[in-house]
Amino acid sequence: MQRSVLPLLAVLIAVGSSAAPSVEEIARIDIMRAVEQFRQAFATGNIEGVKEYYSDDLLKFRAGVPPEGKTVVVTRLIETFRNYNCHVDVTNDEIIVEGGLAFARGTYVVTLTPKAGGDAQIARRRFLEIWKREGRVWRAFRAMDNVGDE
Repeated sequence: MQRSVLPLLAVLIAVGSSAAPSVEEIARIDIMRAVEQFRQAFATGNIEGVKEYYSDDLLKFRAGVPPEGKTVVVTRLIETFRNYNCHVDVTNDEIIVEGGLAFARGTYVVTLTPKAGGDAQIARRRFLEIWKREGRVWRAFRAMDNVGDE
């Protein structure tokens, strides 16, 4: 009886291990989770949540403005959160992972509604973010965007 159980156990282990997510898939999930946490932090004006998203050596290249490091991005967003109710929708079209680096490509739409009243400002952009694993956490450390279909 024990002889027939061992092959069955081997099959179950093989099937179970082939169904387990790959390291790359786990990284994609972690990055998508980080994007969702950023989206929520942006919507609630949670600057600490925004800081967690970006690596300390961030370089951000936004359409039409000089490159920014993390300190500049955070300072700009503190002012933005002070004056606007913020919302961002993000669509990741592609996330490719290779070892401790990854890139995400997609689009986002930012809506800034003045707290003092007035019309909302809407920006649509395409983006490319380069991510790196810092310990057990994935953080965006290079980011660029350009004007999307407005």
